[in-house]
Amino acid sequence: MGRLKQYLTLLCLAFLLSPGALASDANDAKDGGENRPMKVIMPLWGPSIQADGTGMFVDLFRFVLKGYEHRYEIEYVSYDKALRLLLYSDVDCAYPVSKPTILVSMKHVDATQLIQSQSVLVSKTYVFSRPGEPVFSTMEALKGKLLIQIRGENYNHNFTTARARFWNVDSEPEKVRVLLGGRGDAMLGSMPDILITFAEMGVEIPPYDPDFSVLDYDNAMTCRNSAEAAALVDLFNRRIRETVEDGSLRAHAVDNGVPELVVDAFLPTLSR
Repeated sequence: MGRLKQYLTLLCLAFLLSPGALASDANDAKDGGENRPMKVIMPLWGPSIQADGTGMFVDLFRFVLKGYEHRYEIEYVSYDKALRLLLYSDVDCAYPVSKPTILVSMKHVDATQLIQSQSVLVSKTYVFSRPGEPVFSTMEALKGKLLIQIRGENYNHNFTTARARFWNVDSEPEKVRVLLGGRGDAMLGSMPDILITFAEMGVEIPPYDPDFSVLDYDNAMTCRNSAEAAALVDLFNRRIRETVEDGSLRAHAVDNGVPELVVDAFLPTLSR
């Protein structure tokens, strides 16, 4: 019995140390690393991203990655905190946040540390005046004006020539309330999501010049550059392409409140 036990022990050791077994262990470890859920931060924005996991941008994200829920986990934080966490913590990705926005807002100049996906929607930022006041149509007209923005947006670099001043608030509804309360000269808001905010709050769209867009913004997923993040970005891009081509992304945006008449202006083009 003693010799038999010794023989079986040696046989087990030989198997465990065999090249095939070692390769299998290595592959299991590799797969475990690639298959871990990626931590995706979403900034609390208003009706389009809410802490309970509802809102247009949350829904579009989940729709695009339907069937791949095991690939990510979502955390909701403030906008400015989302940018900081992406750069300085173990967070993998932020959405819907563009790479240029992070580089400018956080004064983070090493672009190679970040990778960006295709956009689910392309927003256009406008300047909304107080009701009853004239619209702003040029940067020169904004000289010295007090503009309301979400904390962390840091649109300031777009208005260096205008030398506008900025009032930071924590959400889109608060921007609207400050503007309608007669405080501040104008509000910065991005379509189409600001349209949903106005509808949710039951207010008329404040005056703005549709020909004066101060910024086009990619509502994309931006990640810290890693093999795992690159794999998720590739999947996200493939699914966006598929849902644009079959029309389901458009239909889903309309179902989430983007008006049928304007939705095509905000959909991503496959060449972007």
